[in-house]
Amino acid sequence: MARSQFAEVVRMLSSPDQTRTVRTCCGLCAVHCPAVATVEAERVVALRPDASHPYGGALCAKGRAAPELLDHPERVDYPLRRTRPKTDPDPGWERCTWDEALDLVARKLLEVRAASGPEAVVFSKGTGGGTGLTDTEAWLGRLANCFGTPNVASTTHLCQWPRDTGAACYTFGTERLAMPDVARSGCVVLWGSNPSANFLSLARAVVAAQARGAKLLVVDPRRIGLANKADLLLQLRPGTDGALALGLIHLLIQSGRYDEAFVRAWTNAPLLVRADTGHLLQVEALAPHLLGQADGDVTGSPRYVAALEGRDALVAYDPRLGRYRVLSPELKALSARLLLRTQDFQLRTQDSVALRGAWRVLLADGREVECRPVFERLATVAAAHPPDVVARITGVPAEQLVAAARLLAEQRPVSHYFHNGLVQHTNATQAARAIEVLYALLGDFDRPGGNVPAPEPRVRPIQARSALPEALSQRRLGRQERPIGPPARPGNVAAYDLYEAALEGQPYPVRALVAFGGNLLLANGDTLRGRAALQRLEFFAQMELFHTPTSRLADVLLPAASFLESPALQLGFRYPIEAMAHVQRREAVVEPRYERRSDIEVIFALACRLGLGEHFWGGDVEAAYNAVLEPSGLTWEALAARPHGVSVPSAALRYRKYADLDASTGAPSGFATPTRKVELFSVTFAAHGFAPLPTYVEPALSPVSAPELAEQFPLVLTNAKRAQYLHSQGRGLPSLRKAAPTPTAQVHPRTAARYGIANGAWIAVETSSGSARAQVHVTDSILPGVVCVNHGWWQGCAELGLPALDPFSAEGANVNLLVLNDRRDPISGGTPHRSSLCRIRPVEVSEPRP
Repeated sequence: MARSQFAEVVRMLSSPDQTRTVRTCCGLCAVHCPAVATVEAERVVALRPDASHPYGGALCAKGRAAPELLDHPERVDYPLRRTRPKTDPDPGWERCTWDEALDLVARKLLEVRAASGPEAVVFSKGTGGGTGLTDTEAWLGRLANCFGTPNVASTTHLCQWPRDTGAACYTFGTERLAMPDVARSGCVVLWGSNPSANFLSLARAVVAAQARGAKLLVVDPRRIGLANKADLLLQLRPGTDGALALGLIHLLIQSGRYDEAFVRAWTNAPLLVRADTGHLLQVEALAPHLLGQADGDVTGSPRYVAALEGRDALVAYDPRLGRYRVLSPELKALSARLLLRTQDFQLRTQDSVALRGAWRVLLADGREVECRPVFERLATVAAAHPPDVVARITGVPAEQLVAAARLLAEQRPVSHYFHNGLVQHTNATQAARAIEVLYALLGDFDRPGGNVPAPEPRVRPIQARSALPEALSQRRLGRQERPIGPPARPGNVAAYDLYEAALEGQPYPVRALVAFGGNLLLANGDTLRGRAALQRLEFFAQMELFHTPTSRLADVLLPAASFLESPALQLGFRYPIEAMAHVQRREAVVEPRYERRSDIEVIFALACRLGLGEHFWGGDVEAAYNAVLEPSGLTWEALAARPHGVSVPSAALRYRKYADLDASTGAPSGFATPTRKVELFSVTFAAHGFAPLPTYVEPALSPVSAPELAEQFPLVLTNAKRAQYLHSQGRGLPSLRKAAPTPTAQVHPRTAARYGIANGAWIAVETSSGSARAQVHVTDSILPGVVCVNHGWWQGCAELGLPALDPFSAEGANVNLLVLNDRRDPISGGTPHRSSLCRIRPVEVSEPRP
C-alpha cells in the first residue's frame, strides 16, 4: 500500500479524538511476539500482547517500551552526508534528499566494483535475532549476491554459529538447532540461555511443562530467570561447558543408560576409526585383490567399514544406500590378520554391528592398522572426564553431575535449548558439539518431546545464493582461516576480518561498507581497532534508527523506520514448532515519521540504482512479496484480510523423518551429513584437521591455561545481556532505563569482601587488553571468583538526566574494550567475551545518577 493510500485509510478510520488498535507483531527481535498497538491521534500510546493470536500472549518489557522509539530526539530522521573528516568527533552532518543519498551510495559502490572487484565492497547487518532485522536480512543477502560480493559482515560467530552450524549442522545435518518440543517433553534442558529475558514464548512453554510434571535442568554460571525454578541447577565456571558435557556422556556410556538402539542404527557410532590417521576406515583402503564389488552398485561416494558384534567379520557401509554388507564370509584370521573378500550379502538388521572392540585390518599397501568403532573412541575420550575430574574443572559438585545424568536418562523424552552462553568462548564449537553428541546418545532427536525439525513456510527462497559465483564465494574474507566456519557456511564475515582488510589490505583491500543496523563498534571486540578501520574506509554508508558511535563515522547516514512505521512479510515464528510455518503480514501501525524509510524499501531502491532492478521486481516490494508467497497460493493483499496470518507448511509436521524411505534408493533418508547418520564423529571436522570427536580444551584465558596472567588478573570475566535491552539498543528509552539505569558487574559476596567493595560501589573492570567501569551488584546468584558484566553501554537518557558514556574511553562502560580479537575459537572464530580473566578495583564516579 502506498503511503498516500495508507494516510487516507488512517484519515477515514480515525480522527484526533478517536482511538484505534492495530494487530501487529513486535519486530525488535526474531521471536516476533504477536502484539496489539493502541494509537491515539497518530501516536502509539501502548503495545501489549495479542492474547487472541494463536501464538500470542506474551510481550517483554522491550516490546512494551517500543512506542517510545517513535519520537525519540536521538532518532535519525533525514538522509545526511558528512562534511568533516572522520577523525573529527563532529561529522558536520548536512541534510540531503533521498535521491541524492542513494545516488551517492550507488555511484561509490559501482566505482569500487569497477576498480577493485565486487569483493572490495562489504555489506553489514546486525544480528537478526536481536536487532529487528529478521525480515530484512534475506533481502540484504540477495542484494549482496546479485551485486557480486561474497562479503556480508555479521555477528554470527558471537551469536549462534557454534550452536547452529558448528554443532547442529555438523552433527544432525540441520541448518540450525531444531527447536524443543517442550509441550511433550519429560525433561527440558536450558544450557547457557535465559529465555525468560529474551524468548518469552519458550519460557512460558517451559513453565507450563513443569506444571504438568516435566523436569527442568539448567546449566548456567548464574542462578537467574528459570534457573530459580529448576529441578537441578549446575553452576559452572564460564567456558567449561565442554568438560561438563563430556562428563555426562561418560556417565551415560558407563551406566549403559544411553539409547543403544538409536545409537547403533542411526548414528555413525559403529564405523571404524583408523589409529594411524584418525579418520574413518574406507572400503577403498582395503587390499583390492582381496575385494570384489561390495554391493553390486558402485556409488562413487566413500564407503566405510564396521565390524560385526562378537565375530571376526567386517561389513561395508554405503551412505548413499544406507546399507551394511558383509565383506568377510570366510572369517579367516592368520596372525591377527584378516583376509577380506566380498560377498553380496545384505544384513537384515543393524543390531549386530559392533560398538565396542578393536580390529587389526590389512590395508592395500600391506600394512596392518588397528581400528576401533567411533563409539569406542568416544567412550575413551569421555572416560577422561569422570565426576571428580569434571568437578575440579567446572566447579560443579560430582554428586550434581551424577544426578544430572540420572535425570536425563530417567525423564525422557528430553529436549534442550542453548544460545549465547555457549558461543563467546575460544572453545565454543567443541563445547557445542559435545552437547549435541550428548543429546544424540539420548535418542530423542525428531521424536515427540525431543528437538524436532519443523516444516518451514511453503514459499520461494529469497537470497538468490546461486547468483554469487563459487569462485567469489571462495574469496570471502576469513574463509582460508576458517574453512568450515561462518565464512563457509552460511557465508558470513566477522568484523575483525573487515578491520584487517581495511587497515592492512589483507587478504585484499576493502574500500566500501554499507551497513544496515548493527552498531558494529559496540557489537564486537576491540572497539578502538574497529574505529580505526571505519576511519580508513574510503566510503561508509549506514542505515540506522539512532545516531550511534558507529554511525558517526559514516559518510552517508540513512534514516531507518522502526517496525511500528513499516510493514513487513513475516515468514515463520520462532516458537512453538507448530508456528514455524506461519506466515503473517505485519502492518505499519503509523506512517513513518519525518523522512524515515524501511530497510527493505531502501534495499530495493539501491538495487535498482546498481542496475539490479530485474532481480528486485523493478523496485516493487509488493510484487516481490507476491513472488515469494506464490508457492503457498497466498498474496500480499490476501494476507491483509488475515490479521493473525495463516500456516502454510511446506510439509506436514511429522516425527522420525530420518526413517522415511528414499524413493530412489529404497533406503532410509537418514540425516544430511556425509555418512547420512548422526555424526558423533564429524567427517567434515576430520577432513579439515579438527578433532572429529568432541574434546575439551581450556579457554585461552583461564586460571588453568594462563596461570601467570591469572596472578595479575585472578577473576573470571563473563558477559550476559540485560533483560531490559537488546544488545546496544534501548538505553535511551526512559521506561527501560529506570529499571536498569547503570552498567553493572555482578560479583559474589565473597568476591566483594575480598576486594573490600560494597554493593552499589563503582569499580574499574580491567583485563590485559583494557578497562571499563561498572556499578557493583553483589549477589549470591553468581559463583565466587566470577565477574559478570554486560555490553552495549554508550547511550544516555536525557529524560532521566543520564549522560552518554564514551565507548572509546576507559572511563566509559564499553566492555568490548576488555576483549581483543586475537584469541579465537579455531573453527567458529568466536572471541572470549564470556570467559576471560580480569581484576576489579574501586573508583570514584561523579556522573549523575537517576
